Amino acid sequence: MILVVDDDRSTRASALRLLTARGYSAFAATSETDAVRQAAQLTPDVILMDLHLHQGSGLDAARHIKAQPALEHIPIVALTATPPTWDEKMQLFAAVLTKPCPTAQILDAIETVLRP
Repeated sequence: MILVVDDDRSTRASALRLLTARGYSAFAATSETDAVRQAAQLTPDVILMDLHLHQGSGLDAARHIKAQPALEHIPIVALTATPPTWDEKMQLFAAVLTKPCPTAQILDAIETVLRP
């Protein structure tokens, strides 16, 4: 199960279509608060997280998720239009992809973090 966190309706819909077409069960969240709540409720296998949300921050959502012992194991793949600064904050993420991102790269990142 994959949780897609993005406040852009078109991007979110595209990601959900892509993932369900590949056989994944996918759910969506649109804000920092929604992402943290749904992560706790669903315990997804992977979270695909936009870092720049209109309501909150994907970085803060990742911090809140990783601070919960029951959720800290969930890999988070970050998506951002702004290339990140590589520092200790980025260690929250299993991968960081820069938008626009080819669908093959998104799928590769998800499949990589799902491998045992």
